Amino acid sequence: MRKNALSLLTASLLGLSLLSATVQAAPSLAERRAIATYQSDIYAGQLEAIRAAAGFAVPVEVQWDSLVIPGQSANFGLDSFWTNVYFTPLAQALKAVAVDDMGKQALAAELKNIVVRFDEETAPASAYADGVQFEAGVLSINFRPFTNPDDVDARAKAIQQALEAKL
Repeated sequence: MRKNALSLLTASLLGLSLLSATVQAAPSLAERRAIATYQSDIYAGQLEAIRAAAGFAVPVEVQWDSLVIPGQSANFGLDSFWTNVYFTPLAQALKAVAVDDMGKQALAAELKNIVVRFDEETAPASAYADGVQFEAGVLSINFRPFTNPDDVDARAKAIQQALEAKL
C-alpha cells in the first residue's frame, strides 16, 4: 500500500511539474503596456481590414497573453512580430475567399468567430496548414510569433484553404 501511495504521489508531482511547464507566466508590466500600445496603434486598423475583407463584422478573439514571448516587448509593434504573422495573412485569406458573392455568403453564413493564439507545443514554424483549424464556425489560427515574417502569402494560403475546405 505504501508503494502504491508513493507511486501515486510521484505521478501527481510529475503531472504538476509538466502542467506548470506548459502554463505561461502572465505578461510583465512592460509586456502589457506594449500589448496595449499595439492594440491601439496597430491592431485597431488590422481588425478593420480583417472585417472589411470578410465583408461583415466577424468577431475576432486574440489571446494576447499567449502571443507574448518574454523579453520581446520592444518588438511587439514591428510588422514582423504579430502583424505579418497573424493579421495581414488573415485579411488576405478572407479577401480571397470573399472574392465573389458565393464566397461572401459562405463566410457570412458559416464563420462565427476567429481565434488567434500561440500554443508553443503545437504551433508550426513553417507547416502553416497545421496551425489552422476551422471547426463548428470557429477559425483558429495558431502560429509562432516573430517567426518567418516574410511568409505572409504562405500563411494566407493555409488559412484560405482551411476555410474553403469547410465552407
